[in-house]
Formats: sequence, C-alpha cells, structure tokens
Amino acid sequence: MKLKKIEASFIAGILLMIFCASCVTQTRVNFSTDVDGAEVYVDGEKIGTTPVQKKLSNAIWNNPDILIKKEGYKDLYTDLNKELKGVNLVSGLLLWWSSLFWVYGPKKNQTYMLVPSANSVQGSVNE
Repeated sequence: MKLKKIEASFIAGILLMIFCASCVTQTRVNFSTDVDGAEVYVDGEKIGTTPVQKKLSNAIWNNPDILIKKEGYKDLYTDLNKELKGVNLVSGLLLWWSSLFWVYGPKKNQTYMLVPSANSVQGSVNE
C-alpha cells in the first residue's frame, strides 16, 4: 500500500513538472514587410533584414521598440502586435501562478507595410 502511494506521488510529480515546463516564456517572432530587405531593429539592436526571425520574451512588462528602415521608404517606429498566450494562462490559473507573468506576448507573425518617402516618389515622377 505504501509503495502505491510513492508511485502515485512520483507520477504526480512528473506530471506537475511537465505541466510547469509548458509555460512558454518566449515566442519566435517572424518579421516581414511588403517590401523585402528592410532592416529590423529591436530595442536599437539590428536583428537582420526582412524576412527575419527573433525570439522575444512573452513577459507582460516587455514591450520592445521596433524600428523598420529601408532606403526610399519612411522609417517605421512601432510596437509589437501582442496576443494572449493560452497555455500560460491555463497553467497560471490552475497550477503555477507565476506563469501569469508570461501570459501576454508577441504574435508569431508581425507584418508591416512601408510607406514610400516623398523623395522616392518625386524621383519616380521626374524620370
């Protein structure tokens, strides 16, 4: 009888660890623009040119500054589009409350439209 309690406790512990490990603290974010080759900066750090990927935190307090630049287009200063992270919400409400700190993170796909600068429009008209 005592052995069955130990086995049940062991299995419950394993299940608890698996459930807690399901807390997703980061999302791999895909940045894309309507014009490929735009430079993407996250909090001032260049991460590459579109299309590009970067792992970003799901922490509710994390709101990085995004800058997208391409020659001939206006610089785009923006925020991330965010969404509710269901796995973290469920695990936070049912089992591990600290998961609630990572419940609202960036959407996986971030797509932006660039606006031509006035100089590039005039250059096209004059040619």
